[in-house]
This record gives sequence, C-alpha cells and structure tokens, in this order.
Amino acid sequence: MKHLLICLSALALATPALGETVIMTFDEVAGDFTDFDDTIGDSTNVDVTNDTVAGFGNTAVTVSNVDHWTNDYSELTDVAFAAINGQVGQFSFAIDAGYEMTFDSFDFGNYSGGVAARDASFRIYDGAWGLVWQSDVTGHTGSSVNMTPGVTLAGAAYFQWGTDWNIGIDNFTYSVAEIAPAVPLPAGLPLLLTGLLGFGALRRRKG
Repeated sequence: MKHLLICLSALALATPALGETVIMTFDEVAGDFTDFDDTIGDSTNVDVTNDTVAGFGNTAVTVSNVDHWTNDYSELTDVAFAAINGQVGQFSFAIDAGYEMTFDSFDFGNYSGGVAARDASFRIYDGAWGLVWQSDVTGHTGSSVNMTPGVTLAGAAYFQWGTDWNIGIDNFTYSVAEIAPAVPLPAGLPLLLTGLLGFGALRRRKG
C-alpha cells in the first residue's frame, strides 16, 4: 500500500496546473486610429506587446503600436490593425519560464465592410524567428473569418498579420498552461510491480 501511494503521488505531481485563457476583444480601446498600449492582452504569465513592422519576419519596427478601429472590418467591431498602410501588425509574447502558450483562435475582417476583395496573410514565429504557422487568404470578401492555429510555444512567440491596414483582427484568443515537469519513476515502483506479480501467482496457486 505504501508503494502504491508513492506511485499515485508521482502521478499527481505530473499533472499540469489548470491554465488561463485570454480573449483579446480590444473593446477597452475607444476611437479610430487610437494607439494600443502595451498592457493589452497581458495575463499572469504572458507579457504582450504590439508594434507595426516593415514586413513579415524579423523586420524593423516602424511604429511601436498597432491601432484600433471601431467597426466596418467586415461585421467586426473593435479591431486591431497595422498603424501604417502597406505594413504588418505584430503581437509579441514573452512567456514565463515553466509555462507554454497556445494560439487558439482569432477573427479577421476586411475594411470597409468586406466589399472589396483583399488578400490577407498571417504568420506565427517562435522565439528564434522560425516560422511555425502560416495562412494566406486570397481575394477575401464579405464576413469575417475565424482562424484556429492551435500552435503551442514556450519562451517567446510572435504573431503577425497584414499586409496592409485594411486587414484587421479581433477576438484574439490564447491559453497558457504550466509545463508538466518530467517525473522520474519512484524508487519503489519495481518492488511494487514484483509484489503484485507475486500476489497474482499466489492467487492462481490457491485457485
């Protein structure tokens, strides 16, 4: 029984803690062409910053924020868009040690009201700027589109979208969970298994 309790304790230690889910709706920002500050999207174990950059990948920051627009990106309200036309919006995520972050979903819309056909591109990079997810939409019109990357990263990550300010995003959702530590087999496990096998053999003899 003692060895069984040891095994159960080890399994409990291997179970990750409950995570946190963050939905960035951007409705805390008011007005059009309003700059985002760097508190938007922060959570207990993730620090989020936002920038407008020259292009996709590890390119120069041209403005140290993205901007807010109230409506008319398809049917979305309160969207984030690159602050300079022809450039790329970027969210940077600094993830605490011992935690991992999953890019769950986001919506994108097309200004104004999705009437004009526009191309949209989205990228997720790891902390070393390795491309881990990409989606390109050609000739989007009409209603917003929900995207579900499902990518999980630790340390640092980057999300970029564009390629101009006519593509906006909303309802950006990510989740954070503690990384379960690797738990070695308890020293008493072999003895427990031997005892269980012996107990089974003894029951068979008595039977």
